[in-house]
Amino acid sequence: MAEAIHIQRVTIHLKNGTNLVIDLKAEESQQINPQIAAFQGVLADPEFQEKVFTFQGIRGVSWVRIKEVVAFDALPLVFTPAEKEKAKAE
Repeated sequence: MAEAIHIQRVTIHLKNGTNLVIDLKAEESQQINPQIAAFQGVLADPEFQEKVFTFQGIRGVSWVRIKEVVAFDALPLVFTPAEKEKAKAE
């Protein structure tokens, strides 16, 4: 059986109306990625409002200026690759 791939998709809503989508690797779909937990802590801290947070995502690095963030959400995704033998038989 093919092994499931766990991803957590973070959507960051910015003040200018732009949505930034970042895909992060996850060990399990219900376990929060440490980057998401750190981001949540930084958003709540007034000292970090003028700083930039760095995400190391699947597709590369993203920088987010904290004072531009309005909201964010994280969605767990699970991908299960199809087995090649079954695809050939059909």
